[in-house]
Amino acid sequence: MKIGKQISVLLLLLTTATLFAQNYKPGKVSEKELEEKACPYDTDAPAAILYEKGEISFDFNSQGKWIIVTDVFVRLKVYSKDGYGYANEGVSYYVDGVNSESVEFSDLVVYNLTDGKVDKTKIKDDGVFDEEINKKWRVKKVAFPNVKEGSVIEYRYIKKTPYIASLPNWYFQSDIPVKKSEVEFGVPQCFVYSRILSPYFPLEQDKKTRNAYREYSTSVGKGVYGTSSGSNKSEKASLTFIENVYIYKAENVPALKNEVFVDNINNYRSFVKHQLSSSQMPGEAEKKYASDWDTVAAKIYEDEGFGKQIENQSYYSEDIDALLKGVTNDEKKVEIIFDYVKNKMAWNGDKSYLCTGNLKRAYESRTGNSADINLMLVSMLKYARVNANPILLSTRDNGHVAFVNRNEFNYVIAGAQLPGKVVLLDATSKNAGIDVVPVRTLNVFGRMITDDLKAKEISLMPEKKSRVNVMLIASLNADGQIAGNMKKQYFDYEALIYREEKGNTSEDDKIRGLENRYGIRVEEYSASNVNEVDKAVVEEVSFTSDVDVAGDKMYFSPMLMLGMTQNPFKQEERVYPIDILYPHQERYAITINIPEGYKVESLPESIALGTQDDFVSYKFVVAVNQNNQIQIIAQEDVKYARINPEYYKDLKAFYGDLVKKQTEKIVLIKD
Repeated sequence: MKIGKQISVLLLLLTTATLFAQNYKPGKVSEKELEEKACPYDTDAPAAILYEKGEISFDFNSQGKWIIVTDVFVRLKVYSKDGYGYANEGVSYYVDGVNSESVEFSDLVVYNLTDGKVDKTKIKDDGVFDEEINKKWRVKKVAFPNVKEGSVIEYRYIKKTPYIASLPNWYFQSDIPVKKSEVEFGVPQCFVYSRILSPYFPLEQDKKTRNAYREYSTSVGKGVYGTSSGSNKSEKASLTFIENVYIYKAENVPALKNEVFVDNINNYRSFVKHQLSSSQMPGEAEKKYASDWDTVAAKIYEDEGFGKQIENQSYYSEDIDALLKGVTNDEKKVEIIFDYVKNKMAWNGDKSYLCTGNLKRAYESRTGNSADINLMLVSMLKYARVNANPILLSTRDNGHVAFVNRNEFNYVIAGAQLPGKVVLLDATSKNAGIDVVPVRTLNVFGRMITDDLKAKEISLMPEKKSRVNVMLIASLNADGQIAGNMKKQYFDYEALIYREEKGNTSEDDKIRGLENRYGIRVEEYSASNVNEVDKAVVEEVSFTSDVDVAGDKMYFSPMLMLGMTQNPFKQEERVYPIDILYPHQERYAITINIPEGYKVESLPESIALGTQDDFVSYKFVVAVNQNNQIQIIAQEDVKYARINPEYYKDLKAFYGDLVKKQTEKIVLIKD
């Protein structure tokens, strides 16, 4: 045992020594790196980042204003054809006149080992191109040629930005392994940034100070810290200052594996993020930036694209007066106005908490972004004397809110106070209901801007259980063929998702989907209430299928085609929350008519399963009645929308037991 431990320690030391002995300078790719067939700690990985380094520093632009410069070098290894896609790199940047960002690539090389010799393919300028995302955003892209299994790719890019309210985020983790990642932030002492470190992978950290020197251009009489003399003449100047240097390193970072029931996998990458909290220029008082949500809320409300748009009520007042004539109940007012905005307005797909312009124009054109539509909804509700306010949020694809900063938000919905609770409203989706908002908005918490301009925390996660009810009656014949009828009802979020995913699909596509999912033959199909959001969606299916027959016995699962056959949770460990979107209940009532001449030889036992604290539970009851029918009642309940990772093992074991129960067999034998 002691010898084994000594060998393990020796191997670890040798591995570490090799890692530190590697030459990470650009152009110094080794034959060993080219010969490597797989990542040592993830042999299935199609590619790996051998090394990446970022240097983030401050400089001045041609107007003598502070900018942030991000200098990144990457060395990447391709192991298999599945890794070819990682040879296409892109960096996004913002375009807005003199306040535009810029990105420049350099040192673009593909290395291959051919007959024992290192071949280099250098990419010229024509291999770099821009792709327009929209009017404000571009992506600078590189497509590397001559990429093969075993290739090593190197590239460098420099991104410059005048936006210094936050430092560039650095991610130590990718969806492929990262052997070594390091980043250095050089921050002038006149700026103080708050920091957030992801807790999911350990980092080596260091801090030091150093003298820094920068040259810049400025108008005569105006320094980078000073005030203008009014002259337009430009001259060269320089500045010496002290900067704080923050260094972070990570080695042998595993690939980030996406799992089921994850809101946004990027929330759980290993990262470091910074947000400007204060600044103090020489000879000036310290300036502190928004440190609480109330201040942020007040600033947002003052924006031309927010508060004034809510307060402008003249352009729709006659229409709303006509709609609400004789209506005094707040719940009815909410229902009428919500439906009106949903049906009148079309969402253009843009996410924002600020309006594109004057809401009157959006109202007349009948289209707008998320703020145009939902701030209009808030305004109309207020006009109708309903207690309603905007709720700022970050959508699921935008990630969790990390800092107290308006830039963390990218969306706004409405909240209306009705008896007992605040209901959430989002009129961008025709399929949304009252307190049933699009899935993209279900991202933990939002901030409601109240009438007194306070920022009230609002849970975005549903509390009410969304239900699926299934009633199935099937008859078996002596040849093992099943003929059955199934009625399936979808409520609340279950109905929303049905409408979003299947509402616009053809009946033929719906039938094919059922046949592929359940392995049945659909004879008749209908779906009702698909466009009536206040009602449950109802599917009715007539189908045929077959059970296993062996000699004088028949074998089939008690849930027939409806049972869960695999545990959705595969990993042994889990470090981030299980996001189930919404609490739900699935209830099944199944009746199976036993064919004449057969009887039940064996039935699964009835069972009740539950997790710790009963956040998930399952009941399964099976019996044979006096009419020679097998009756099954099964019900699964999930109490919460999000479950903490400490309950993962309990949850995985629960679903393991559930799958085992649902895949047991009923056995019929000839009488």
